[in-house]
Amino acid sequence: MSTCGARCPIGNRPTASHRRVPAGTSAERTGGTLTAVGASRESADYDLVVVGAGFAGLACARRAAERGLSVLVLERQSEPGERIHTTGILVKEAWEEWAAPASLVRRIRRVRVYDPRHRFVELERDSYFFMATDTAGLLRHIVDETRRSGAEVRFGVPFEGVASTAGSMPLTLAGSGAASGVTCRFLVGADGARSRVAESFGLDRNRRLLKGVEWEYEPRSGDGDCLHCFIDPECAPGYIGWVVPGVGATQVGLALHRDRRADLRRFSEKVDGLFGLSGRRVLEKRGGVIPIGGRLRNFHADRVLLVGDAAGMVSPLTAGGIHQAYRFGKLAADAIADHLDGGGSDAGAPHPGDVVRRAYPNHTLKRAARWGFDHLPVAPALQAGLLSWNVFRRLAETVFFHRSR
Repeated sequence: MSTCGARCPIGNRPTASHRRVPAGTSAERTGGTLTAVGASRESADYDLVVVGAGFAGLACARRAAERGLSVLVLERQSEPGERIHTTGILVKEAWEEWAAPASLVRRIRRVRVYDPRHRFVELERDSYFFMATDTAGLLRHIVDETRRSGAEVRFGVPFEGVASTAGSMPLTLAGSGAASGVTCRFLVGADGARSRVAESFGLDRNRRLLKGVEWEYEPRSGDGDCLHCFIDPECAPGYIGWVVPGVGATQVGLALHRDRRADLRRFSEKVDGLFGLSGRRVLEKRGGVIPIGGRLRNFHADRVLLVGDAAGMVSPLTAGGIHQAYRFGKLAADAIADHLDGGGSDAGAPHPGDVVRRAYPNHTLKRAARWGFDHLPVAPALQAGLLSWNVFRRLAETVFFHRSR
């Protein structure tokens, strides 16, 4: 646990049991201490620098530190969860891997999918569930876990670029927590859909994006344990609206084509008869963009790799990315550790990007379903009776209860 608090701009300083290994070395953990097991050919302050303290970046950093690498995480926000850009809903598989404390989650067992006239199908599958989360609290918890693994995490430090890609990469940083002359052997960009790391290295950028907005309302005891999803071509063209009984709040949101205006007030009025939102205070507002174009083709270079939203690692159909963030952030860390310990590409070690590329699913069916959702009149077909409710139910079950891979 950090001794300087969540707002400390430099994060957690290394201590005797939680420290960075000497420059230019990798390490392994033995009996709670770090022991050098090999030297790099260039001297660097850190084996790995991760830009972005979201789900993907923290998963990567924690696993890399567990593998014995010296790791620094840089985050432009001043504290964990300062500005949330996700609903924070976890699928069952993600919750099992993150092991979030019970106080930070709320189990959701049922899903209702509504047509534009608010007729709905209710979906439930034995043993399957989702988790609504206190997202800011969950990120604080994961930051603490990442620090306990041996990684250093600094907040209030925007990444600006690299001074040179030769030798040990010197990073250009800004902010009150910036340190001069930080260098690394490998860099991971986990800095969101509009990645500065991708821009700095000339990697591909996310072009197909949804716009997401969400308001948190005061909770109500009768909100239940159901995830409510609305097909609404007026308010949410290209995706859906939702109402979620969350942790200490009721989350109401929209995701839609980014060139369309997001009118969450109008959507809240349309569902007010179901949830009584007009009598509740709005506690918080947030928004962001969601990549839906699939994994980017060029998401890595010599000593840099993108993960999470930065690499487009989001389901093109459901727009869910937290489970992908954990899985491929962790895989990237293992691949980077193997790559650095094996002497890099010159010694025949596979590039971490190639390891991730081979493991990442092609999402062919989901991309096809995304095309259908974008181009076929699903909502009018339901209203006109051209799409039967049995078919609609089957489609909805496939979307919500597929195994996340």
